Amino acid sequence: MHVQKDSGDGKLFSHGSGVYLGGGLVLTAAHVITVNPGHPEVKLMGQEHMIMDAKVVLDGSRIEPDLDLALIKIDAAALPPARRDQEAVTVCASNAGLNQPVLVAAQEKVSPATTFPQPMERRNEKVVETNGWTNLLTTGFHHGASGGGVFDPARGCLAGIVFLELSSADQKIDLTAFIPASRITPFLNQYLWQMGQ
Repeated sequence: MHVQKDSGDGKLFSHGSGVYLGGGLVLTAAHVITVNPGHPEVKLMGQEHMIMDAKVVLDGSRIEPDLDLALIKIDAAALPPARRDQEAVTVCASNAGLNQPVLVAAQEKVSPATTFPQPMERRNEKVVETNGWTNLLTTGFHHGASGGGVFDPARGCLAGIVFLELSSADQKIDLTAFIPASRITPFLNQYLWQMGQ
């Protein structure tokens, strides 16, 4: 699904992709919806080219600063029958492996990709993670792909959510990072816990 969030100035907006999980819930990257945080309203457009109003119900960046996930809720009755009756998407029980074929659903198309063949060191302001990143794709997915789904076709489940393009101006590096299943499941459980309160 295409996700669009108004910036509040009437002119600009941010946009990305999202995965319809079923039950009126769409999973995307938090940075796609964080503009204009005082207004949780979001617009969604599916393959049916029908624009639907939705609302942000959980922003992962408010739980953990680097949890780039967001959950959007739409009235399931407003969905076209085919989408409403779609089988629920399940999150993989374990993360994708190295050098594994996956399918990426983003920007209203599905593309084959492969996870990176070896772990990579991740550096940030505070720490160097020597155990390495294993949530990388060898393909660069660019503007508008954030929030798209990384699917494991062999297991038939959601292995990740696209959140970061890692590319250089000379294109010697053109990779994509995704949030793995092991971080998605606790995030969705947080929503279920809130709903139970």
